[in-house]
Amino acid sequence: MSVATPPTVTDRLPSRGETSLSEVFSRAYGAQLTWSQLPIKERISKIRSVRNLLVEYRRDLAKSINLPCREGYRETLTSEILPLADAVQWVTRHARRVLEPRYCRKRHTPFWLGILQSTVYRVPHGLVLIIGAGNYPLFLTGVQLLQAIVAGNAVAIKPAPGAEQVTEQLVDLFVKSGVPEELIVLLDSSVESAQKAMETGVDKVILTGSSRSGRAILKQLADTLTPATLELSGCDAVYVLPGADLHRVCDVLMFGMRLNGGATCMAPRRVFIPKKYSEVFHRLLSQRLTSEFQRAWRTKVPRATHQRLWDGIESAIRSGARIFESETKATYPDLRQIANNDAHEHAWVSMGHMVLTDVKTDMSLCSADIFAPLIMVIPVEDWADILHSDSKCPYALTVSIFGPVEDALRMTAYVSAGTITINDSIVPTADPQLPFGGRGESGFGVTRGDEGLLEMTVPRVVSIRKGSWLPHATPPTATDESLLDGLLQWKHSETWMERWRGIRQTILAAISSRKSN
Repeated sequence: MSVATPPTVTDRLPSRGETSLSEVFSRAYGAQLTWSQLPIKERISKIRSVRNLLVEYRRDLAKSINLPCREGYRETLTSEILPLADAVQWVTRHARRVLEPRYCRKRHTPFWLGILQSTVYRVPHGLVLIIGAGNYPLFLTGVQLLQAIVAGNAVAIKPAPGAEQVTEQLVDLFVKSGVPEELIVLLDSSVESAQKAMETGVDKVILTGSSRSGRAILKQLADTLTPATLELSGCDAVYVLPGADLHRVCDVLMFGMRLNGGATCMAPRRVFIPKKYSEVFHRLLSQRLTSEFQRAWRTKVPRATHQRLWDGIESAIRSGARIFESETKATYPDLRQIANNDAHEHAWVSMGHMVLTDVKTDMSLCSADIFAPLIMVIPVEDWADILHSDSKCPYALTVSIFGPVEDALRMTAYVSAGTITINDSIVPTADPQLPFGGRGESGFGVTRGDEGLLEMTVPRVVSIRKGSWLPHATPPTATDESLLDGLLQWKHSETWMERWRGIRQTILAAISSRKSN
């Protein structure tokens, strides 16, 4: 990439090596104080050209993403660069609307409070720590960085291992666009660097990772009560309702299994299919799995992931599950030995698709966040059985429902998930105006959209007292209790008769108070 590589924390330290992380953070806070005082319009202008730079350096960015599971430049374009450019465009157009002060209307202020002029401001947290994801290192980290910066924060980024180069280039694009260099601190990719950053002191943490990582982060943040947004893993469900287009279901499942080699947190994993449609569904799915293209398709998964996958598969098979279609189905008895041999020879293990049928929700594989091209087909009786079966999984990131729209919409009221897509999966979440986040083991809080931008800020309320009326600042009188009791009845009683009594009591108490004064 021809633009200058942005300095890392180590690069920014003086040559004598005496500057500590706290001093680096201190400089970031200084830059943040100046940055946050700029009008939102001016902050937006500083990041507007990130879109153009993403286009200019698109191939350099793609080359820097070192993911063996990725299907080349085309997949990086559609899953990372294009969605990030769309997000920049959305933020530059809508950030002012989302972050502008909210002026409270006087007519909604209870009259007994007197004349108040109140405003709710959105102010930045200060220094936001972003702990980046390894599966989509440009898009996920890029949107979080974008929203944190526009909201007026300084940012420290801990990239995922293997994502160091693309993260450096991402930071460089923001600096080249006009963001002050000191506003973004680039940490190394070790777990220890994130731990040290939190020990040094940050004002909010944004984590994209596993539920195990989420628990570790929360445990460390508990002592300082530092807020966090946790975008964690999933083991996402697909509901197939009566009347669903089974061809569409199978095509979307194939896409979800192939995308990023299965390393997608919201990839469809558990497919709930009514038993009476199983035969047709299995036939259509088999046609796609045995096609020339699908048989030739392969991806790579990390060695540890491959080991977890086969541990889960073997456990499921012992409990009654079957391998439905797989390139290795015929040689299953030798799979463990093959897997072990490959795992010890390579950091990444090559594999094709894996589909299991007759899966039961109490199998450990149904509650595992495994990034691999895996689909589990779970037979059910009806939609009530679908909901009951799905509730046994602790993850609740996204759910895809296939079937008549009216039936699917009725079902959404009973689904616990951060995002529900109807007659599609994954792709709709790329819309930059939509918030994204999970429930349960899939985390809490959101990124992206209006709500994600607001999470990069905290509300600050400023109320101005107008006029000289300050009854609460005067000594209590004997009539205060009767007056307040009457006021309560007048404003909040259920019937008009009770309200009238309250009005009468209030007036009499006010008259009595005036006479006594």
